Amino acid sequence: MDLDALVRQLPYGSCPLPGIAGAGQLAPPHVTEAAKAGVRTVIDLRAAGEPRGFDEAAAVRAAGMEYVLIPVTPETLDDTVYDRFLAVLRDASKRPVIVKCATANRVGALLLPYLLLDEKMPEPKALAEAQRIGLRNPQYAALGVDYARRHAAKG
Repeated sequence: MDLDALVRQLPYGSCPLPGIAGAGQLAPPHVTEAAKAGVRTVIDLRAAGEPRGFDEAAAVRAAGMEYVLIPVTPETLDDTVYDRFLAVLRDASKRPVIVKCATANRVGALLLPYLLLDEKMPEPKALAEAQRIGLRNPQYAALGVDYARRHAAKG
């Protein structure tokens, strides 16, 4: 199974860019299938206290993948979170990667600056793509665009 086939099985699954999959909450069989599909890293954007239904971190690690927890809430989403997320995403050795939260809202939110800065998408196209991935929160959209604009200005 390849990454494209895998995302069709995932809740809120998408494959916005080569080697990058977006998803909602994984179930234990998804973790097994992700490892079989060659996924190297699972980036979990859910806060530590959000219920997952199983020990996702342990399952991901047991399947031979890296588990990276970057908790995102409206109160915690700041430059430090974007910087940490982008550092992982920009590391080619971490790919293929699954970026997941509960419903892919935060997935779209965190991928928005990547689409703008790294993929050089025009803002309207990047926003549309982030929404297709799952972004629904206007506050997250505004924060992502602001981050990208400030960092693009820095060069």
